[in-house]
Amino acid sequence: MKQNALRGTLLDFLKHLYPEGGEIGSINAVFYQYHRIDDISEALEYLADKGYIQKKEIPHPYKKQEVVRWFKILPKGIDLIDGNIPHDPGIDIPRG
Repeated sequence: MKQNALRGTLLDFLKHLYPEGGEIGSINAVFYQYHRIDDISEALEYLADKGYIQKKEIPHPYKKQEVVRWFKILPKGIDLIDGNIPHDPGIDIPRG
């Protein structure tokens, strides 16, 4: 259940960054004190696989051979947060 809550919290966080989204380092910086980095990455991958967020890997601007992972909420994710589509049992949406 802890992962379900983290997924919902991340989705809600990304909604506040819409339409730009956020880079993985910035997302980790917000949540690392309460969650393991591996758990954050796993939750973001889950949300991307379910179609609630978009994951982009773009070339690092200064380091060759490296990419920057960027996550952005999609309309389906906003609809889930807003209650416009049926509840997903794998995601606990924060209320209030």
